[in-house]
Amino acid sequence: MKKSLLTLLLLPLPLYCQQAQEEQKQEGPELKKLIVAAWKISSRISPDPQKLNYVFDKSFFNYVSRDKMTEIFKQLHAENGSVVNVSTVSYKGGLTADFFFYTDKDFIIPATVTVENSKWKVTGLFFRPAFKNAPSLAESSSPFEKLPYQNNAILIKRLSGLEDNIYAKNEAKPMPIGSAFKLYVLAWLAENDAPWDKIIKIRERDKSLPTGRLQNFPEGSPFTVFSLAQAMISESDNTAADMLIDFIGREKIENSLSLFHNSFVDLNRPFLKTSEMFKLKSDPQLAARYALADLKSRRKILKELEKKPLPDIKSVYPGNKASYINAIEWFASPEDICRLMDYFRKKNNAKVNAVLSLNPGLDIKTGGFKYAGYKGGGEPGVISMNWLLETKSSTWYCVSSGSSDESRPIDNNSYFQTMQSVINQVGMETF
Repeated sequence: MKKSLLTLLLLPLPLYCQQAQEEQKQEGPELKKLIVAAWKISSRISPDPQKLNYVFDKSFFNYVSRDKMTEIFKQLHAENGSVVNVSTVSYKGGLTADFFFYTDKDFIIPATVTVENSKWKVTGLFFRPAFKNAPSLAESSSPFEKLPYQNNAILIKRLSGLEDNIYAKNEAKPMPIGSAFKLYVLAWLAENDAPWDKIIKIRERDKSLPTGRLQNFPEGSPFTVFSLAQAMISESDNTAADMLIDFIGREKIENSLSLFHNSFVDLNRPFLKTSEMFKLKSDPQLAARYALADLKSRRKILKELEKKPLPDIKSVYPGNKASYINAIEWFASPEDICRLMDYFRKKNNAKVNAVLSLNPGLDIKTGGFKYAGYKGGGEPGVISMNWLLETKSSTWYCVSSGSSDESRPIDNNSYFQTMQSVINQVGMETF
């Protein structure tokens, strides 16, 4: 899943907006200079950013060119409007602070600014996804109601204390979930006390197509079960997932789905490896045959695939269009995913907790979460985003959402922005 151009870096460190006023009382010369720098940056968010050398130290352009920075500022303005106010979110001392840029289109752009200590020019700048300045969950979730796709489903559920569905739409509907299926592989490892330090060597036949990097390693390269789980979840490494499915056994995972309250077990039999999905979708005749086959016939087809080489990714999704997303996929409802996330919460396995939290998907800093576990998924016509979140009040929530459409692509950036607003509101717990 590609991230927006505007998300230069995502730092999952919890910050609490409520602390801003306290911190500003301790305002010193460094923070004053940072605030000036933030205002200078905000003025460059415009259709024609000028005089970037007045704002940035020359060392900054060793990492991001002036042209790229100009493009970023223009895109920020096009999507969010002009900045009309800047507020300090957090300052811990030193030469770095966090800010909110408020725009005339009622968006908030979170930014982290670092300056050098002589001329106070900017040496570091990180934008996180903008979100709507919404006072309630109903308002921040309203864009989800308007998504133009054939199928949309979402569940925001409080898991601890008084359990409650905070917001739900089609929450029991089976949805294609893309790489979010890897959560079920991780759950099997957690439930069965996996030997996390066991070494598994990669074989040529294990290799799948990206996402991920393991397909680039030579045959025989050793990986622990833990390192495979880490790559599978945090980098959505397809080869790592396939290696773990082989290590566990496909049918063992299928039999465990009901334990984790997946309501659509039959839709997930056989439990595909990613390489098998790619091979099927690259061959329209074979894909059509598989889609109509019964379980026994499907297993035979998968056996045939073992001799079939990996395809080129362009043959899997010609024209980047959806391909058999309602037949050759993995399926779960938001209710299923939230039950699974609640399983992880209750299991409280240290290794699993670490793996889930390595890549939070979007900005969790603004929401001030104590913990954020995440796994998303997607392919042309499919997107799935799923979080296990602990707020600063120590209340646990699950947020699970997905959309699918056979006829049009998913606008990832717009979807990310919608979900960013939702999880920010969950962090504030103003329901």
